[in-house]
Amino acid sequence: MDKNEWYTDRILWRANQHNLLEKSCNLYTDLPEKSKLIIEEIITEEFHPVIVFWESKKVWTVLGARSIYSLYKGNFVKIKLDEIEKIVELYIPEGVAGRDAKKSSNLILLGPLKLRIWAPAGQELMALMSILLMFPLKVNL
Repeated sequence: MDKNEWYTDRILWRANQHNLLEKSCNLYTDLPEKSKLIIEEIITEEFHPVIVFWESKKVWTVLGARSIYSLYKGNFVKIKLDEIEKIVELYIPEGVAGRDAKKSSNLILLGPLKLRIWAPAGQELMALMSILLMFPLKVNL
């Protein structure tokens, strides 16, 4: 098993624990071709997509075996999973506190640079945070 396979396995394992594929998350392979083309126009490098959160052609996040990519409000962000360093924080908008933040926030701050990654608010966002907190994984391959 190579690193891509190992990371994909761990992502899907955790996604299944949170029933993500029964919510507003899809396997990349199940995404309509039209949506894949939109994503592939922006992600021009070789990538190993696993799951996708899709709202529209202008708002989506792809979690791959090596990196996570997110498009939100015209900003495209990419971070390698091994660079997250287990730094995963909920972005809390001004004027929102406590449980309301968990219910209404749709952004995660990732890595030392606190890059903003979009996901649907609520359980999906919390599940994505749980997945991302695994990285980097210790791999002995």
